[in-house]
Amino acid sequence: MSRISTASLFLALPVTLASTPLWADLTPSDVWGDWRQYMESMGYEVEASEAFNGDDLTVSDVTLKMDMAEEGGDFSMSLGTLSFEPEGDGAVNIRMPTVMPMTINVAPETAEDEPVSMVLNYAQTAPVMRASGSAEALQYDYAADSISLTLAGLKVGEQSYTEEEAKFTLIGTGVSSRTEMTGTETRRYDQSGRIDSLQYDVVMKTPEDPARVAVTGGVDQVVFDGSGTLPMIDAGADVTAMMREGLAFDGSFTAGAGRTDMQVSDPENGEFQLISSSTGAKLGVAMGPEGLSYDGGQQDIEVSVTAADMPFPIQFSMAESAFNLKMPVLKSEEPQDFAFGVTLDRFEMSDMIWGIFDPTGQLPRDPATLVVDLSGKAKLLFELMAPEVTATMGDEAPGEIHALNVNEVSLDVAGAEFDASGAITFDNDDMQTVPGMPKPVGALDLSLVGGVALLDKLVAMGLVPQEQAMGARMMMGLFTVPGEGEDSLTSRIEFTEEGGILANGQQIK
Repeated sequence: MSRISTASLFLALPVTLASTPLWADLTPSDVWGDWRQYMESMGYEVEASEAFNGDDLTVSDVTLKMDMAEEGGDFSMSLGTLSFEPEGDGAVNIRMPTVMPMTINVAPETAEDEPVSMVLNYAQTAPVMRASGSAEALQYDYAADSISLTLAGLKVGEQSYTEEEAKFTLIGTGVSSRTEMTGTETRRYDQSGRIDSLQYDVVMKTPEDPARVAVTGGVDQVVFDGSGTLPMIDAGADVTAMMREGLAFDGSFTAGAGRTDMQVSDPENGEFQLISSSTGAKLGVAMGPEGLSYDGGQQDIEVSVTAADMPFPIQFSMAESAFNLKMPVLKSEEPQDFAFGVTLDRFEMSDMIWGIFDPTGQLPRDPATLVVDLSGKAKLLFELMAPEVTATMGDEAPGEIHALNVNEVSLDVAGAEFDASGAITFDNDDMQTVPGMPKPVGALDLSLVGGVALLDKLVAMGLVPQEQAMGARMMMGLFTVPGEGEDSLTSRIEFTEEGGILANGQQIK
């Protein structure tokens, strides 16, 4: 879509959010006018009939429509009848239908593709929404006993799917949210919300495939907090244009205990089941002219897999898994920040898995930990959010790397510990010193403790051929020096301004 579109629908419908002190009496026209202007600015075509009964405003036959130009389809949502009723304290109550159907039609991109039509029902139980503040600074409170999103119909070509073939149900209970929206030329919004329990039930089965996939699960105590700015520019503008005008958001999600159960029923290949759980999760997302970033993770993860062709369940756990990613999204003449990180803390496998390749217990079975923490500077040579540009790039390089910081790379597994750190800059005007890549200048410091002992055990177990072990020992002899303590090796790899490469001070290029 050319806009933030469908995902933004639930922001465009201010069903989240929040009142504080009142500054002036609101009118129903103020609130409905704000909704309509906001949704139209997001690219939706709004159809509705308006009628007053005294001070109350009834807006009926409300429909939102949007062409999904990039996907070759369209989206529509029926809000039914909305009532805007003023209160004595200057606020406005908003009464909504309990069920609001959404229709998505996707046209085929090629002659081989088939059109897709989908109907989703968004339902609410005992919803309460209240608007307060002023026309220039609207605030909304929303609460509902439950909300749900349910697949009500799916058709691909001439094939209509039953609930046994295509099912999607998402149910949230104990829902409350709060939003404050200010500004006209540029909208500023601050949001917070909570769902006490979120449950999902999904079924997928295609007529051509005998396998049926069923996924159920849920998570407790989902909490959201975020803010952003949205420029009210032409509805046809793309995300890149909006970002250059100030589009930005920054939000975080946290959740409590969660569980997922996936079962695959396959008459040809047998049954498969995956069960996973965790005690908590988090996700942060931010986007703006300075770039796009994600960070998230889960705690106390347990995973169990059983399959027809496995003699026993595969089970493993982690104390924590985490990741982070930061990257530029706008073309720029100056290098911009990027970052990448992964943490797998205290990874443990069941003894049954260890027994497959280490039946005699020669390897230490201590929990393993992997940490990768990289950052640097890079220049983007195209607009990441402009699909028409990326589609015509061909083999052109998408960007240039100008600096890489290895803040930490460490691996602790089977009694061996590897660590790396360092910093390297890259001269993109010099592609000759190292053919095909910019000239590097900088150094990396490496260390390995327990590596030789681990290699000897792997050879004794028959997991590593003797000739490969000999080659590894030769490489360690060439590029490392003894460190402090037994079975400890270190190495410093330097890339000089003159284009040379040194290992522990010795020229190797």
